[in-house]
Amino acid sequence: MSINLHALMLFYEVALAGSVTEASKKLNISQPAISAQIRNFEKQYGILLFEKKGRSLVLTPFGQKLFKPTEQLFIVEEQIRSMIGDYHKHPHGKLRIAGNYLATSVLIPKWASLFKQQFPQVAVEIATVNSQAAFERLTHFEVDIAIFGDSNITNQTGHSLHCLELYSDEFVFVVSPHHQYANQQISMEQMIKEPFIMREEGSTTKKRLIEVCRAQQVNPPNIELQFDGLNETIQAVVAGYGASYVSLLVASQFIRRGELAKVDVEGVRLINKIVLCSHEPAYLEGYIRDFISIVLNNKA
Repeated sequence: MSINLHALMLFYEVALAGSVTEASKKLNISQPAISAQIRNFEKQYGILLFEKKGRSLVLTPFGQKLFKPTEQLFIVEEQIRSMIGDYHKHPHGKLRIAGNYLATSVLIPKWASLFKQQFPQVAVEIATVNSQAAFERLTHFEVDIAIFGDSNITNQTGHSLHCLELYSDEFVFVVSPHHQYANQQISMEQMIKEPFIMREEGSTTKKRLIEVCRAQQVNPPNIELQFDGLNETIQAVVAGYGASYVSLLVASQFIRRGELAKVDVEGVRLINKIVLCSHEPAYLEGYIRDFISIVLNNKA
């Protein structure tokens, strides 16, 4: 049984807009035409999608159930439109990469430069997001490659991805060089009494800090400042306030310049694996496989 996708689209737009009137304005289709097609759709399949409450239309329980998969359907449709558009705009290809701050600030610039030297006609688009968002963009086919520092994310069920471990990084506690704990060894109980500056929810570092606290059987520290970016987080610590828990690959350049100092916390050492994920290589365009080869040959 084929589905009337046009009527389904009208249902989705009305549900999204909250009224036939607003959907009509957006789609430039008359209100009677929209209402008639939705009624025919309901009659055809023996279902009820909307019910009136006063002057408003609300989704029935089945309408609510149908909304999410319908939304996913039209998200995929938009992704297909975007892919076709990219194909025509970029006849030699477009490489889309998502990475966390560590990847896009420390690792990817070198690889992207080497890639463009070999493939100057391929467009390259790089987005900085947290690790969870990079993974989700890949699973939704919004990017071709995701590079991030949380290999546990790849264990989420329902996704068939090809992942390669690039580095074995480490998380470290950092403070300003003028902080009382700079380059000192202290207990976890002392460390968590400090005000912390951390990334947003969904960031790898924040999740790892909570894991460390749980393993050490202490309550997580107070997060006094929270930023959407790692650079902002580090700069706040450099300025002299509080402590943070960050990737050593990122922090090392600040430590070498004397802008940050490590804190050696007794009994705490957490390894952070940096991974590159893509869909199955056999189904990738050649230039995506070439980028992966460049990464593997230039990890040092």
